[in-house]
Amino acid sequence: NSTVVSFTAFNGGIDMANYVTFFPVGNGDMTLFSTEDKVNFLIDCNIRKESEDDESEMYDCNKYLHDNLEADGKQVYLDAFFLTHSDHDHCRGIEEYFNLCAPSDCEIDKIRINELCVPARILVDDNLTNDDAKALKAEAERRLDLYGKDDFDVDGNRLKIIGYSEDLADYADIMTVAGETISELNGETDFGCEIFVLRPVKKSTDDEDAGVNECTASFYISFAMGDNTYSVMIMGDIECENWKEVISLNEDKEYDVLLAPHHCSWHAISTEDTSTGSIDSLIEEYLQKSKEKAYIIASSKKIKRNADNPPSYRAMNAYKNCVKNDNRFICTADELYNDEPIPVKLKITKQGVTKDSIKTDIKKHSTYTPKSYGEY
Repeated sequence: NSTVVSFTAFNGGIDMANYVTFFPVGNGDMTLFSTEDKVNFLIDCNIRKESEDDESEMYDCNKYLHDNLEADGKQVYLDAFFLTHSDHDHCRGIEEYFNLCAPSDCEIDKIRINELCVPARILVDDNLTNDDAKALKAEAERRLDLYGKDDFDVDGNRLKIIGYSEDLADYADIMTVAGETISELNGETDFGCEIFVLRPVKKSTDDEDAGVNECTASFYISFAMGDNTYSVMIMGDIECENWKEVISLNEDKEYDVLLAPHHCSWHAISTEDTSTGSIDSLIEEYLQKSKEKAYIIASSKKIKRNADNPPSYRAMNAYKNCVKNDNRFICTADELYNDEPIPVKLKITKQGVTKDSIKTDIKKHSTYTPKSYGEY
């Protein structure tokens, strides 16, 4: 009966649900996908040492990952890590908290990344502006050197390139370009969801004058649950004109969850003035299509009625006009338990998308030291 099924799921049985967890990392992105097949992949990372707002506590993202990811013996791992682009608020902490090295050199207190998925731009960019992005590039190059060898298919060595560049034409077999679906993740063809690449397009990647945001990787991630399909859009720091291009090419793709681009920036939804302009009509029309069912998440610091951008107060209001109820627009900075920050966690089942609850210990800084992982 239903009581038995619920009890079994709670005690480690088959949990027919997928989870999307948005971490409270200020103006930055860090989103964990956990599928019903127990596949875990992270899109972006922004583990900070101090808060952008002196009034707010820091959430220990590193501890959450160690507590919730699968483990290979004592080695905690991600099936995959996706980087949307090289800005520091999308890769901060990657070198300190994750193993960027050969699997044999992995440290137990850091997380192993079984497959690293990076935009083509980072591999051809000689002007990276932060040490974490440089470390990611070096690790991607280490894995690229293994391409064609047996070691390339070992956990901790796999690499996928998102988007296309002429400079990387020899590695077309491990590329997924805009308009294509990722066929396998961490060596598996069945990993619990479908990941469709929206961007970047080649013309942006290979244009030396294109800004890093123009080369942002963006994804449409779908979960087939019974007769229904539920989709999550992760847009990175996509700009307005690029988003309009995505919409024009993918008009049929409605969404159930949207991560507001560029931390609820006005410039992601309009090319007009931040104080007096209007949301772009094509973007507004697209957002409205999913109004009756959508959640929109702003991964940002607290949104206040001021001149900040991002996050933009006017952009927040524009998004709120495109959801059924105000409580379906959620800023990660507003998610609290006992007045402390916690992640926004959404649960996806056959019945749809619902907000899940998280009750966890809070630490001010990410100083977690792992103990035992036998239970994972």
